[in-house]
Amino acid sequence: MKAISSALTAFCLSSTRYHRYHRRLTLPLRAASDEPTSADSDQLNNPTQAPSAEDEKDWFMDGKETARRLKIELGLMSEESAKSTDDNGDDEVSSTSSEAPSREDAMESGRKAALEFLKRLNDDDNDNGESQTTEKDQANETLETTIEQASARDFRGNQFTLPSRKSHCLTICLVPPPSATTAWERLSDVRRKLKDPGFFRWPPHANLLYPFLEPSYVEESDKSKEEQYSEFREHLAMSLTSVAAQCKPFDIDIDTFGTFGGKDRGVLWAHPKSKYSAPAADCESDEEPLITLQTLLENHFPTCTDQRKQGSFTPHMTLSHYANITDALEAKGRVESEWESTSFHVQEIYLLQRKGDEGQFKILAKIPMAMGLEKDDEVKLFDEPLAFPAMPKFEEDWVYNERMTMKNRRKKNFKRRRRGGKSQD
Repeated sequence: MKAISSALTAFCLSSTRYHRYHRRLTLPLRAASDEPTSADSDQLNNPTQAPSAEDEKDWFMDGKETARRLKIELGLMSEESAKSTDDNGDDEVSSTSSEAPSREDAMESGRKAALEFLKRLNDDDNDNGESQTTEKDQANETLETTIEQASARDFRGNQFTLPSRKSHCLTICLVPPPSATTAWERLSDVRRKLKDPGFFRWPPHANLLYPFLEPSYVEESDKSKEEQYSEFREHLAMSLTSVAAQCKPFDIDIDTFGTFGGKDRGVLWAHPKSKYSAPAADCESDEEPLITLQTLLENHFPTCTDQRKQGSFTPHMTLSHYANITDALEAKGRVESEWESTSFHVQEIYLLQRKGDEGQFKILAKIPMAMGLEKDDEVKLFDEPLAFPAMPKFEEDWVYNERMTMKNRRKKNFKRRRRGGKSQD
């Protein structure tokens, strides 16, 4: 329990100062309207000024109290045990106060400890990001990606390194083109039969980079937020165009299925097997073109490696979610007995965006493959995302009910794992 207490306490210490310099946006890819406060500006311009009342606070005691309340709220300890811990802890603090590290060292150590702690708790709770994110998930994601990009402040070579952070409201993915009506009909029909909770929010898709990047504004920059936003979009389009220029159109066949999960969840998915329409004379690898494309994307966006959490990229199109792997395997057998193989041609992939956790993913940019369209084509970002024509216009009651059931199930599983972690400490 001491490890949890230390991580949470140190995280609370670092969060207050951390968020003074890294304010989050409420919507992805949109310039925020709030400006730095006068207090922030004074500290940035005059870092040697006298400490404010905020700096005079007892950060360690405030952080300890915040951590105590958080543990009670999450069910990690009872109020009685928390009081007992506090009574015993006062002597410990006083006896070791002379050896306490500096505030900056504690903040840095706490940031790393909290990140590792939260990643361990949430590592298996995310179906490649296809679940609704909570405020704690988003805070953890912001912390992680800002640390990853701490030294990334410009656009160098083939890598996109402008200030940014990962967002679960953005994805680069494979989606059947609107012209592939048979693929859309068959995939949508099976998802409806399987009662897919993501039927309204997600088109039939295979994530390539998810979560993807939104701009992170640098307040001390000499550029305005509007200028930073414009620069971000311009360089993003440049980088995506560079990737697309290296890839040729290919075909997708869907005739096999797979599952993953365990006793607490199950996922049924279709395998989008990719191949070139004709053997590529300049291609010496036997690797599927979709996997090659995903590797190129990761090389250009090196912080977006979430699709390789298990060490390799497995293309998959989620069909539905289940309470456990047994239910997913039973559904797999039913689908295989009725499925008719389907295929479609891929000349472009998509950058998709949704507004909030309950929003539908829509097209923010089309990313054409080389030789798929005219040579002078390049990636352009739309000012307003466009819906796929075959997507539902509203969320039906059965979809909402399935989504709420999945959400509540994941909350219960998360709390149960936390209680289990407590008993082991």
